[in-house]
Amino acid sequence: MHVIWVPCYYPVLLHPGYHGYLPQSTYRSERIYPDVDAGMFIQSASEMDQLMDEARTVVERIHSSEEFANEMMGAAQESDQSKVDSLIQSTGVGASFKAEYTPDGFRLHMTSSVNQLNCCKLILSLRWR
Repeated sequence: MHVIWVPCYYPVLLHPGYHGYLPQSTYRSERIYPDVDAGMFIQSASEMDQLMDEARTVVERIHSSEEFANEMMGAAQESDQSKVDSLIQSTGVGASFKAEYTPDGFRLHMTSSVNQLNCCKLILSLRWR
């Protein structure tokens, strides 16, 4: 009796006189997958599109207003979280967000949900130093 290793790494035992190929079902089991329902996936993509629009608004505001950028950096440098949050909200962000900052940069975590399930998260990271 011989042992043959097949791609699935399951040993298959053959009788000494057998020299043919094994049928595929002998060494590879067929997987059964559930039916595909893309509804949640599509809703998540739609929510992500909205998050990206809001993030784009924040970036454009920083890019177009040096005064806004200086105010944001100053509030972060003073660790004034409420001021940083109010500056972000002043751009029109309606999604849930969490702003973080370090001496080197700024990070904005934006999240959204569909049917009370967290569906998507966008992290915007910008260096300022």
